[in-house]
Amino acid sequence: MNLRHCLAALALVASITGCATTENANPRDPWEGYNRGMFQVNETIDTVLIKPVAISYDFILPEPIRILVTNFFSNIGDVMIGVNDLLQGRGEQAFNDLGRFVINTTLGFGGLFDVAGNAGWYKNDNDFGVTFGRWGVPSGPYFVLPILGPSNVRDTFGWAADIAASPIDLVVNDPTAYYTLWGVRFLNTRANLLPAEKIIEEAATDKYSYLRDAFMQNRLNLIHDGAPPPGLDTSEQTDEPAAGQPEKTSAEPKPADVGAGTQ
Repeated sequence: MNLRHCLAALALVASITGCATTENANPRDPWEGYNRGMFQVNETIDTVLIKPVAISYDFILPEPIRILVTNFFSNIGDVMIGVNDLLQGRGEQAFNDLGRFVINTTLGFGGLFDVAGNAGWYKNDNDFGVTFGRWGVPSGPYFVLPILGPSNVRDTFGWAADIAASPIDLVVNDPTAYYTLWGVRFLNTRANLLPAEKIIEEAATDKYSYLRDAFMQNRLNLIHDGAPPPGLDTSEQTDEPAAGQPEKTSAEPKPADVGAGTQ
């Protein structure tokens, strides 16, 4: 069983585990008891193991090298971003995102350099969870996945689809190379979050609630291109586009800098 199947199984187990609704539950977070417990487990694992390794990675690798690694995985992510653009009927955005991949893969030495971003081809964020949301699939309750963190029912299955359709899974057959790539991607992503973590620690009185609300709002904005219909907020359990609501072709474009985050 490869990483794809293991992670998909993990997501399914977490979905089932969280199905006990607590009495007088927060409508945004009916499984809060389980979620807070899993959040603490994740925090402990991160503090003891993942964060120290990420700090060492960040310290040992010079910043220019870390930027190249980030760009490489960001370029791979543009493939699935473009596929989801097409599934959502966003032709112009798909042209931009798949065009980024072609330009960066050829002129950017396999995606190590963000040539397209420097030329004005803006970086988007898209995935199967967003696609399902735009197709009208309700988000379902919020819950925290083991190790992976904030999610909801729809985004968990969307995340499993992202893994299953990843170019890494489809192209890399050697087990050593396969797990090395996923490990480096995970570690690089965690290292890139270190500066943001300091801000969260300073701003949040309740880190759990802060991350939950930020996750919900971010997913809502992605599905509605940054402009949710009036009256729709993160307290609602469904965030699919409202009937008759005009849809934009993309979020507000913004140039991707050389060190854009991974997808």
